Amino acid sequence: MAVVSQERAIDPPATMSVYQYLVVGLCCLINIADGFDVVSLAVAAPVLTKQWQVDPAILGTMFSAAAVGLVIGAFVIGPMADKVGRRPIMLGALGTLAAMLLLSGIATDIWQLFVLRTVTGIGLGTLVVCLNTTVADNSSVKARNMSLAVLHIGFTFGMMLGSGIAAYALQTGGWRFIFLAAGSLNVVTFLCALFLLGESRDFLLRRQAPGDLARLNRIHRRMGIAELAEMPPKPAAAADRGAALRAMLAPELRSWTILVWVASATYAIVGYFLLNWKPTILANAGLSPALAAASGIITGACGTVGHLTMGMLGRKIGEGKLTAIYFACAAVTLVIFGAMPPAPIPLLAVAGITTFFVVGAYTGLFLVSVTMYPPAIQNAGVGYVVGFGRIGAIIGPSIGGWLLSIGLSRMDTYFVFSAIAVIPVVTMILANRVAARGTRHRDTTGSGAFDAEPAV
Repeated sequence: MAVVSQERAIDPPATMSVYQYLVVGLCCLINIADGFDVVSLAVAAPVLTKQWQVDPAILGTMFSAAAVGLVIGAFVIGPMADKVGRRPIMLGALGTLAAMLLLSGIATDIWQLFVLRTVTGIGLGTLVVCLNTTVADNSSVKARNMSLAVLHIGFTFGMMLGSGIAAYALQTGGWRFIFLAAGSLNVVTFLCALFLLGESRDFLLRRQAPGDLARLNRIHRRMGIAELAEMPPKPAAAADRGAALRAMLAPELRSWTILVWVASATYAIVGYFLLNWKPTILANAGLSPALAAASGIITGACGTVGHLTMGMLGRKIGEGKLTAIYFACAAVTLVIFGAMPPAPIPLLAVAGITTFFVVGAYTGLFLVSVTMYPPAIQNAGVGYVVGFGRIGAIIGPSIGGWLLSIGLSRMDTYFVFSAIAVIPVVTMILANRVAARGTRHRDTTGSGAFDAEPAV
């Protein structure tokens, strides 16, 4: 089975310049818009379903529509950045998101919204892949974990922003304003990216088209890195999709790859159920639609702390180990939330704690996955991790809608998802053991076979 070379086309930057901080900040801003986009339908749902008389099972299908698009974006569009460059892929995704969300604000029936949410998901899935690899490539090794944590904080902050705007808009029943505000924010991010976002240095060195040396040196000047007089020998080209998949499943990475895919898929079943159904479940428990939407601010703040703690402690404890711990704690808090009486303050408190562990584990998955694969298949590798997660994102909301439509209680529903949450705990524990065996093998043989694996 062919293995893509681990060789990097260019070394990672040794320090962080103003430009690099700006790129991380831009990606964080884009992720803020993405978080707003993802939560937009969830927070609009309590009012939207009453106005359009939508059955919970159909609403679950609506939630899954964006996830279908996310799978397409992660598996198909995102990995294309390894071949055609990240900048055009990201700009195209941002423009698509802006258009789809603005059109969602003027949709006249549920099926128009279904199509628009599917296309929105394609843009979101594409950006999830490209944002993580862009931040990793523009960060020094020392700053990479915290930079990725800041990126994911943007997503959580975007959910908080969307929840806050929804809490205001839903007081007057104006759910359309939620989509229009999300679309406007994406217009802003598109314009910022148009002027600030550069191409991947590794991609420019692999392509070496006319003018790429000037483009590369322009980025080097911004980063404070010495300019190149000429292009170095051309490194290995980015692998096509088939070769990239074969490399991911090569003996050196097969176990890691499959275990992380399973963890990503099962995490997303739980995470996207919580993301999409939490406002509706809280409303059913007695909270007003506006307060249920505003709960996203509280849980978002807890999620921000979850991102930060993973970024700060991941390297010390081990990214894989800490991710497994967070998954285990999330499973426990899901049981607690399901068994609690419908008292608003305790429910919101436990929902916040659950979010802390769930989104912290989400960041952990990306800290692991961005270092698993060599640059030639990095976008494809992260894309598959995201893609399998989005398969779970399709299943989770639909399961939640079906369970609620057949009359299952909140307790029984959350017990089901707590059981599912045990699966990523087990897979990450096994992945850590695989990494430990790989490290011992490398230490005793001198082989670099596991050089692409994350420190866990």
